[in-house]
Amino acid sequence: MEIIQVPEVTRHHSHISAGEITFVDYHDRGSAFRTRVFFSRCAVSFVQNGQKQIYRAAENTVLTPGYGMLIPEGNSIIAEHSNNAEPYGSVIVFFPRSIGQEFAVSRSGKGGASAGDAPYIYFKTNTYINEYVRNIKSLIAGRQNLSYEMALLKLTELLTALHELAPELLTSMFCNPADISLKTVVENNLLSSLTLDELAFLSNRSISSFKRDFERDYGVAPQKYIRERKLEMACTELLKGKLASELYLDYGYQHVSNFNTAFKRKYGVTPANYRKTP
Repeated sequence: MEIIQVPEVTRHHSHISAGEITFVDYHDRGSAFRTRVFFSRCAVSFVQNGQKQIYRAAENTVLTPGYGMLIPEGNSIIAEHSNNAEPYGSVIVFFPRSIGQEFAVSRSGKGGASAGDAPYIYFKTNTYINEYVRNIKSLIAGRQNLSYEMALLKLTELLTALHELAPELLTSMFCNPADISLKTVVENNLLSSLTLDELAFLSNRSISSFKRDFERDYGVAPQKYIRERKLEMACTELLKGKLASELYLDYGYQHVSNFNTAFKRKYGVTPANYRKTP
């Protein structure tokens, strides 16, 4: 499957670039299908219309208008689509990690929280940031040329606003880059419906390496482990009073009958009878 390289793929969209800093006003029809994306630079994304669903090694979330996300370099899986007649749109700021690191060190003078605390930063925008985004869109629409010094000033303005929103997370992301293990990728995406190929991509492995490392770490094939872990998680929900008809889609089954059959095969009772367990 093709891997989309960003910011390279955005060069055909309206943008301003100065050195390795790029501001993009991105518009596309979008698609509900997931795409594998490699970020060669860090990015701050602000959805203007529609939604972006993004999967990272340690977390996944949905980005909608009124929210922003600081995404570090590396592999992601993304689905972007519009939910109205207008195309999907977002404003994205790309920059090298070295600039973020220099900024974080200048503000803290030391490393922040423990490594891995900030796989990305997801935040609600405020009046200042909304005005910043409007200004960037205006500059791009006016085809304003920016010197590197001016582009760095605009980027520093954004990083300063993010630092005021989440200083510890920003420092953690840039000063203590996360060391994501295979187990982190698997456990945080159990209910994400990602395929084994996609999990392998997020863990920076080929599918063969992923399966080999998985069996080494877990002692069982990935399909079997994921299937059984989902059923274990379903048990908790059933004991809380949930019905099988409310759970089967979330746990990877197309029909409730398939869920009931798999559950009874593992536990010897139907989900309905398991709910009655004292």
